Amino acid sequence: RALPTHSGGDEAPAVVIVPSIDVRAARVAYRGVQVRATPSELADRYIEDGAQELHLVDRDNAERGDPANLALLAAIARRARVPCRLAGGISSVPFALDALDAGFSGVLFSSAVFASDEVLKDASALGHAAIVEIEARDGWLAPRGGDGALVEVATGRGALAAARAAAAAGITDLYVIDLGAEGALGGPALELLESIRSSLGDLARGVRFHTGGGISSADDVRALARWGVASAVIGRAFLEGRLTLAEAIAAAR
Repeated sequence: RALPTHSGGDEAPAVVIVPSIDVRAARVAYRGVQVRATPSELADRYIEDGAQELHLVDRDNAERGDPANLALLAAIARRARVPCRLAGGISSVPFALDALDAGFSGVLFSSAVFASDEVLKDASALGHAAIVEIEARDGWLAPRGGDGALVEVATGRGALAAARAAAAAGITDLYVIDLGAEGALGGPALELLESIRSSLGDLARGVRFHTGGGISSADDVRALARWGVASAVIGRAFLEGRLTLAEAIAAAR
């Protein structure tokens, strides 16, 4: 169930480039972007182009708590020749376990989990299969989905304090995203990543950092590789033709 680790060597990129496929009502869903391919067709295209991993997002679950696309995304994950993560408003460990049993290699937990020490601790038992999101806006958590009661409590908590709580609970993987730059392709969350790593101190040694949102160029990928992220999730930039998967993979080396 653990996500694969990528070590050194001539063929291993410093950063694993993970194409994102956001799905709403069984269709690829990116605001302002017309995509004729089905989610399955887009997944096949990314894999054929060399993707090592896929990031599958159930927008219906994130936006209204309805995992309407789970069966579709699980079918993609089982058929794919690469590991597939599931994201989209996940704040329940039993739900995550069911997702792993359905064929996903990992699950991204919403920042809503920071409302419950118990959920955070239970998530840590999943090891690298549990990636906890630090969804931040201006330095404060802004969960984009999850149990409503948890979202209410977690919203507004400091992102740095949340990251420390995650590391202290044994979470090994953090997905750091700056919501202010995400939709506008305003660049990677390097400042936030650095603030979190510095805040963690020695605890940072036990954490793998992942990021997404705002990435739009090969220079962005190179900057993330220099910083040392484990993976970078890219969606809109690929669909808008700002960057190809091949260019991103080359920049990640």
